[in-house]
Amino acid sequence: MKKLLFSFVTLLAVSGSLFSQAKTGLVRFYENAKVGYKDANGNVVVKPTYYAGSEFINGYAIVVDNNKRGFLGPDGKVAIALQYEDAGPFTGGVAKVMLGHKYGYIKTDGSWLVEPKYDFAEDFSEGLAVVARGGKYGYIDPTGKEVVILGYDMARRFSAGMAPAKKGNMWGYIDTKGNWVIPAKYDDAYYFNSDGQARVTMNHELFMIDKTGAVVKKIELRHEEEERERRGGKKEDKDKD
Repeated sequence: MKKLLFSFVTLLAVSGSLFSQAKTGLVRFYENAKVGYKDANGNVVVKPTYYAGSEFINGYAIVVDNNKRGFLGPDGKVAIALQYEDAGPFTGGVAKVMLGHKYGYIKTDGSWLVEPKYDFAEDFSEGLAVVARGGKYGYIDPTGKEVVILGYDMARRFSAGMAPAKKGNMWGYIDTKGNWVIPAKYDDAYYFNSDGQARVTMNHELFMIDKTGAVVKKIELRHEEEERERRGGKKEDKDKD
């Protein structure tokens, strides 16, 4: 439950930036701790009856009621029924959803692209999405095909054409074919930012590397951050685009 709540809170946090790229006429508003939507003139199109809701992203908004998630279409009407335990925004006409405690991917008409069979799934990034089954991670393409085999012990989304992947206890970076671009030699690794740099951890020290794996700089931590890193805590959000 905590994981699903975090997933939706994360969606709400990032929806603003996505909304600026693919905005619609309807805007989210709150009233009496409920979510509704107004048009550009401030007229209420969707009454505030939902427990939670995202902004409209690529024409659709995720709404929550009775712990179930569904999608509103551009007109504010329910386009896909509130039936899922988790859901992500539509990207390229495909969205991840959880049903029966398994993840799959649906199309904008609500039909299945990939029926729910994964233990974990991410939204698409740079044309690929992280999925996991049986403790192994890999990637699917927008057709639902597993194009990078589920052979990693953990993996994260693609950025700058590479993705952090874990083999055994070590992290490195792979390309879209699953080939190692930067060998698995880090204790932890994160996404590349818009400057083409990524944060990695080696021997409890943090560094920024470039896309060749060369160290750009060492990150000097304050005492409390050093203690958190020593205990294994992470604050990954700082490195998200």
